[in-house]
Amino acid sequence: MSGRNQSQAPPVFVRRERPAKTEGKDNRHELGRQAPEVHATALGCLLLAVWFGLLTGYLELITNVVKCNLIDPRYYNASQHFLWMFPAAGVMVLGMAALPLCLLVLLRPRLVSLSIATGWLSFFAHASFLMRLPFFTVPCLVLAMGLACQTARFVAARPLLLQMFVRRSLFGLLGLLVLLIGFCVGRKTLREERGQVHATAASHGPWNVLLVVLDTARAANMSLYGYERDTTPNLARLAAQGVRFEHAISTAPWTTPSHASLFTGRWPHELSAGWKEPLDSSYPTLAEFLRTRGYLTAGFVANTYYCSYETGLNRGFAHYEDYDVTPRTIMLCSALVQRVLTFVRFRLGRWGLGDGVAQPSSNRKTATRINRDFLSWLDHQPGKRFFAFLNYYDAHHPFLVPEPRTRPFGLQPRSRADYLMLRSWWDSDKLKLSADDIELARDCYDDCLAYLDEQLGDLFDELQQRHVLDDTLLIITADHGEHLGEQKLFGHGCSLYQPELHVPLLIVAPRKVPAGQSVRAPVSLRDIPATVLDLLDMRAQTPFPGRSLAQYWNTNAADAENSTSPALSEIDEPNEADPNQRRSPVCRGPMRSLVSAGMHYIRNGDGSEELYDCENDPAEEHDLGRTAACHTELDRLRESLDQISRDPESRPVR
Repeated sequence: MSGRNQSQAPPVFVRRERPAKTEGKDNRHELGRQAPEVHATALGCLLLAVWFGLLTGYLELITNVVKCNLIDPRYYNASQHFLWMFPAAGVMVLGMAALPLCLLVLLRPRLVSLSIATGWLSFFAHASFLMRLPFFTVPCLVLAMGLACQTARFVAARPLLLQMFVRRSLFGLLGLLVLLIGFCVGRKTLREERGQVHATAASHGPWNVLLVVLDTARAANMSLYGYERDTTPNLARLAAQGVRFEHAISTAPWTTPSHASLFTGRWPHELSAGWKEPLDSSYPTLAEFLRTRGYLTAGFVANTYYCSYETGLNRGFAHYEDYDVTPRTIMLCSALVQRVLTFVRFRLGRWGLGDGVAQPSSNRKTATRINRDFLSWLDHQPGKRFFAFLNYYDAHHPFLVPEPRTRPFGLQPRSRADYLMLRSWWDSDKLKLSADDIELARDCYDDCLAYLDEQLGDLFDELQQRHVLDDTLLIITADHGEHLGEQKLFGHGCSLYQPELHVPLLIVAPRKVPAGQSVRAPVSLRDIPATVLDLLDMRAQTPFPGRSLAQYWNTNAADAENSTSPALSEIDEPNEADPNQRRSPVCRGPMRSLVSAGMHYIRNGDGSEELYDCENDPAEEHDLGRTAACHTELDRLRESLDQISRDPESRPVR
């Protein structure tokens, strides 16, 4: 019997009897009640850390699911693999906490009892769970310390009970983790395999479709549209091969409803997509339609806040890359890690340590990364027709170029205050931005556009070398723009002025679309799905409302403008983190606007109206709504907006 014990693995805990106390009092009764003193081994500390980590991760997972679904409905802001990432994060965090314990055990084994090890590890477990709740950090730490002391005291009195419980439950907790990993990976694999099966029908189809959306890229700062700085030479080069729309208008001034309208051909008020609500399945998406016609469908998303699978925009895509699954993103599922990183980032900024604030957040995907992921996916799909959606996020604040440019435009961030200003762009009212701050932000924004243009040029060159562009319908646009101080506003999702709505739009398709043509009429991004199906010769099958923009080069401009969708834009409510501290026009209520016949009409939530001349006043500095000369025009646009509200397919009154 003893021989078999010697060949087994070393024990995870070592039991030692406590010495009896003989001085000062008679402790015969006390000795009978004393628990044996149990010391931990390095292996025991690691197993205990895994056990605490799994329990903490599962508790955090349950708490987050309940919070996001019942208490405060919102997005998880986590990968589709979050079911196993939470417990895995707990194991990683508690495993790191166990390392100093293991080192101490190896150096001074008698100093680490089971109760001390339990108290140390339970402190991190309690702190991580408590920080998942809406409590401040210091109270969480104090409460976690108290709970850890009580846990250590309990274990000191009942060490065998803890050992038995860990031994009996650890493998079950690990087994559940394995099942969750298998479920998440298997679900993703099955979805992609089904997409491959559907794609066989279109393997010899006529055209690929590539939809490129530049998040937060306003047309006004692009040399493609006459900007004085040469920010977009590659897009200008591409525009010479297709059609450029001079006045493309987004349907919404922020990401989710704009993309939802772009995918479904529906107005934002017809859709469920909102700040916290995803796009539901009431209407088909372009990806769904093309997938049923045999196209491979894939999306590559850099904006993981409002363009991820949680928003419903992934519907119809067999392959969808949004959140990364890396050790870093797994660790970020821990509330304790999130609090620590927030504190460190804040302190680095306060102390002026450039490395901590100079670079964009590492969880952002750069244009370089989106290009690499798309091309890698494409190289594994030889001979199959595809619909690919690329979302770029480089023009979004904090306007920090991921790869420093050799020839930047104008000012560059130099000081701690500069970086803090750029990172806190959505807190502009508290920052009290100066004219120099706004100039710096504008210069950095132009640098981001130039970097994005460089990366797009590299992508098109790669696709040209692969001979992909020869039979690809390419559409390049943006979901919305950005306020850079116009109307004393900053950011987006706050108004319906042109800085937020006027976006680029290029359509390029060899032999399908004329080269070097320009369309001056205002057009809506809502017509993109109908345009795609028209150019794919599927117009008879289209489930999408709206009219094809191809009419602008197939018929005369007047007839096309009379039949395509009106340039309508909408926003219902402000973001909780309003970039203008509740001074944004949308804070007064839902807004709608209409661009028609060279005029821009805005109806605010409080009932007030604004009217601007798009041709003679592109900065929208002079409101014509109160001038007697424009009453007729104001009445026409008011009637048109009311008519569109009653009938989404109607046209503005001429």
